[in-house]
This record gives sequence, C-alpha cells and structure tokens, in this order.
Amino acid sequence: MNEIYRDICEKLDWSGTDTGDGNIELEKYSPAGEDFCITVGEEGFVDNVKAYAASFDQEEHIEMWIWARKNKVRGVPSIKELVEDAQAIDDMLRELSCALFAAELEEVGA
Repeated sequence: MNEIYRDICEKLDWSGTDTGDGNIELEKYSPAGEDFCITVGEEGFVDNVKAYAASFDQEEHIEMWIWARKNKVRGVPSIKELVEDAQAIDDMLRELSCALFAAELEEVGA
C-alpha cells in the first residue's frame, strides 16, 4: 500500500498491515467494540476495498453475531446494538472506499 493510501487509512482510524502474501489486512474497531478486519489484495487495492464495501452485507453480519450469542459467545451486544453497529461498519467501509477512490482520482489527474 502506498503512503497516500496508508495516510488516508490512518486518518480514518484504520490500521493496515501487509500480510506478506500480496494482501493487506485493514482493521478498525466498530462503535460496539468489534475488532473488524478485512483482507484485500494489494494489487488493485482501491478497487478491492471498493468491492468489499459494496458487498458488505449488514444482515449477514448481524446473523453471524446472533448465532454467536445463541452459542454462548460472551460479550455479544444486544440485537439493537448489533443492528446499529452493522450500519456503522457499513458506513466506515463506504467512507474508506470513497476517500481512497478520491485519492486515486487525484493521483491519476496529477
């Protein structure tokens, strides 16, 4: 990941780690405290983040945590909080993808 993209991630409170296999792991805590991570390919990084953001399924994410709660995973918030958190995660992903895309456009236009 280049420095411009790294700076954008850091300004938006995402940490990025090169996994050593051509991928970047991005991590950020959600408002409910979930350590939310995604892994995307470094080649075509911005497009990969955009695709992940576009495909994030709030309902699937909520269902995953409801299943965990039913299976006695400790610390799972209320369903109301899960719904609000999934929306916040979706917003976080969209904010990141838009900021990266804007920077990519500036690079191309420069």
